[in-house]
Amino acid sequence: MVDLELLTELVAFHKYGTLSATAEHLMVTQPTVTRGMKKLEQELGVSLFNREISNRISLNETGLLAAAEAQKLLQAENNFTEKILNFDRLSHKITISSIAPGPIRLIDAFKNQFTSHLELNHQLIKLENILTNLQTLKERLIFTDKEYNTDEVESMYIGIEYIGVGIDKFHPLAQHKSVSFKQLAGLIFLVVQDTGPWEKIIEEHIPAAKFLYQQDLSSMRELSQYSNFPFFYSNLTEETPATFERFSNGNHTKLPIVDKNNKIEFYGTYLKKDRQLIQPFLKHLIQIWPK
Repeated sequence: MVDLELLTELVAFHKYGTLSATAEHLMVTQPTVTRGMKKLEQELGVSLFNREISNRISLNETGLLAAAEAQKLLQAENNFTEKILNFDRLSHKITISSIAPGPIRLIDAFKNQFTSHLELNHQLIKLENILTNLQTLKERLIFTDKEYNTDEVESMYIGIEYIGVGIDKFHPLAQHKSVSFKQLAGLIFLVVQDTGPWEKIIEEHIPAAKFLYQQDLSSMRELSQYSNFPFFYSNLTEETPATFERFSNGNHTKLPIVDKNNKIEFYGTYLKKDRQLIQPFLKHLIQIWPK
């Protein structure tokens, strides 16, 4: 069997183009790479390089093919290792992530009501990583804003998230029973840094607004309490301690946003082979999901 380290050297050479650059990237000496490439040729029984020019080599057509196939093999080996490690780590629990923070914050607030052993990932997942993360078992459940149905993956509809605004009690809008996105035009909002799809929704539908994105959640809570900037909450976060704290000093009024664009439908997405583990948890979650 070909040594994977030799294949790593070949892939690096294909990427960086010279022995010196390959050695620098791999943090080894240039003679080490030279010996490795010769050894790889001996093990395969083929020539991988053009050596017509003195002191300079390049991949021939066989070498280019070998480098491309080596890249695939190394990726497969990495996926294999990751999948086995993740399976062992997840065998006794449900690891959960989401494309938006609401579902995770809701589960965290009511975590003691679930019998399942849960591990919550508060870092939002990117859309392009959903299927890969499930297939490599990084997560066993991901909350998505669309339904998936493939040979391996399926989704269960959970419910809707919508947002409201905490607005200064002396602002004229605070006297309303509800507002639309357009009525919030021109305001400056405090917003948590990573809100997933909500970021696009509020930026597209609140005209001429400015958003002060906050990375640190503790700073966000303090600014929400002691400034008159409006901020958002949702039906999923309304009863959480963080939201309660924001409204605790009475400076802001809760104001529902009634707008056709104010909603995200959530689905629990998981591997079909995990159906018996995941569906009972999701059915319990549906029961406590705020309407």
